[in-house]
Amino acid sequence: MTEVEEVLVQTKARSNQDVLNYPIRLNNYLVALGGVVSTADGAPTQVSYDVFATLSKQLDEQLAKWKQILYTDVPAYNDLVHKQDVPAIILAKPGDTGGNAGNQ
Repeated sequence: MTEVEEVLVQTKARSNQDVLNYPIRLNNYLVALGGVVSTADGAPTQVSYDVFATLSKQLDEQLAKWKQILYTDVPAYNDLVHKQDVPAIILAKPGDTGGNAGNQ
């Protein structure tokens, strides 16, 4: 999932100026294209259509990967967790004041 997410959005950016430190991702390109097209007085240029087609193709590739994860990997993971009898919620024992409730 991280691979798809990191193509779509810059996960390291914490502020608007972080784009100076980390490369922009697909969502930024789409937003920038939308800004260019929406501020023009006329119809979008052919270059805008070409950029949209390129970005759209990249987005479709990531959505296909996401669907693969969602319909194959997630159910396989859930089956493995179920077979291993891993509890969905791990509760601290009464009186446990330590911060290691998840290690029980």
